[in-house]
Amino acid sequence: MTEGDDLAALNAGNPMAWQAVWWQELSATMDIRWFTGLAAGVPAGFAAVCPMGVAAGGFGAAIVYVLPEYRRRGLGGTLRAAVEGIARQHGPGLIYNYVEGYGDSEAAVRAWDLAIVGRHHESVLNLRVIDRSLYEAKGKAPGVEIAELPIAELDDAAWRELFDFVQARYREAPDSADGGGELPYETFRAMVTAPWMLLTAREEGELVGYTQVMGRPGDPTALNTFFTGVVPARRGRGIATALKTRHALLMADRGVDRLFTQNMEGNEAILAANRTLGFARASGYADVAHPFY
Repeated sequence: MTEGDDLAALNAGNPMAWQAVWWQELSATMDIRWFTGLAAGVPAGFAAVCPMGVAAGGFGAAIVYVLPEYRRRGLGGTLRAAVEGIARQHGPGLIYNYVEGYGDSEAAVRAWDLAIVGRHHESVLNLRVIDRSLYEAKGKAPGVEIAELPIAELDDAAWRELFDFVQARYREAPDSADGGGELPYETFRAMVTAPWMLLTAREEGELVGYTQVMGRPGDPTALNTFFTGVVPARRGRGIATALKTRHALLMADRGVDRLFTQNMEGNEAILAANRTLGFARASGYADVAHPFY
């Protein structure tokens, strides 16, 4: 892909279009390679691959999308070969994902004989109708101080200490089973552009939890949960709920309309907590894998 290629045009109709735009933003600080697929010389699709160990099992991640009018000509397979040619040089395999119920994606998964390795629920919270009294009550945990990130006061050492904490929480998450969840330090720094985007939880001065949001490309009135994590020894005390509810109130006060979140199917504790807080199921998507060996 070159700077002259129009990702917006190639991304038209993609049910996960926001993901591709987000990847384009991440490309400034992460190793993400982009390809344009041509049909008789006409741009007809695209693919992107991050060969780093960002997905479960230390797999890389990839996107392949072909415009509807150019499908069933082998272009998707050609794009897939391009991204897998890159990924084979770096890790044990690739993870793709697709929106459940999207027939063409499901047909491609069957044709390529890819195995489903995980399912996620995408839920959305309408911040304009949340029960503020409920959220204010749940936005506290005894003995725990919750605060916005004081960006202006942080030096590089403080940023790296926070980054190490975040990485440790990633590695404990189900999505990072057997490896995965690797995020470059520079990417983490670039994602946190305002103090309210990341809240920390401290107990007696010790960092014990955090929550972070990111933009939702294509929807200026929405944000997306990036991650919420609490150290294992402090779990079960409502710290994660306090972080998420306090954060929701801050976002609502800043004019954000909706907050999206994605959680693994089977993680009933967080799914139940989301329902309690008013999140509604928006869609589901599946992760499919191609191990190289």
